[in-house]
Amino acid sequence: MENLNKLQALILRPIQPDGHNKDSLLSQITLEGAVSHHYPVMKITPLASLFKGDLISRHLLNISMYDRVIFISRAAVFYVFDWLKRNAIDYSGGLATGPRYYAIGKSTATALKLCSVNAEFPNREFSSEGLLALPSLQRPSDEKILIFSGVGGRKLLSDQLYNRGATVNQCELYCRSASQDFSKEINTLIYSDQLDVIIIHSGELLDNLVSQVSGEGLYKLMRLPLLVPSQRIALLANKMGFKNIVCSPSAAAEDMISALREWSNNRC
Repeated sequence: MENLNKLQALILRPIQPDGHNKDSLLSQITLEGAVSHHYPVMKITPLASLFKGDLISRHLLNISMYDRVIFISRAAVFYVFDWLKRNAIDYSGGLATGPRYYAIGKSTATALKLCSVNAEFPNREFSSEGLLALPSLQRPSDEKILIFSGVGGRKLLSDQLYNRGATVNQCELYCRSASQDFSKEINTLIYSDQLDVIIIHSGELLDNLVSQVSGEGLYKLMRLPLLVPSQRIALLANKMGFKNIVCSPSAAAEDMISALREWSNNRC
């Protein structure tokens, strides 16, 4: 599309552990003529306990006892199935077919589909709130639910499912940590006044970005247009001092692109 031609966009989300460095959003923006600067401010690394296998093997061994299993990210899908491959002698059948599977969003559901697992996921809001709004999760009373996730993060999903009467177990597979590998490049872009928009996908990424910029650079950063995937992230950005926030209806690449097009058209 002509309205994204030569648009300078900074994208900060981490490279996924599955090795697929081509991000769908990054690819679409580039196809539409924009210039993408992909400088991750976060790293995803597996927990040491994952290689020992104690925790994950216990959950996978008993996975058929769960009524529902939730994957919170593409990284969670990768680490579960990578572990299954490395332990194929004992787990040749893959995931049990008994539980009902869920994904937090479309990309996570697609990753599961590639592993021959069909998962339910929200139509629009790819978040804990979106999952909790699914009709099939409204009354999980007396059910057992397993969540594959990273360390830390929001507890909204597990807390709400527990409040709805479910027994909830969490299997943490990886950790997220701030990365300053591209701090110099990010600051150079901000100071050069080349950037048209920054694309952010979570509050954690936003925190990591802000922590790497100071002084006049921080002043410039707060005035750059910021594209976010939800009202929740928009509110966080506003509280941090960002002045120009563009909110997409979801984190889906097509929705983010659509919001970017609309914003670009309106600024012309």
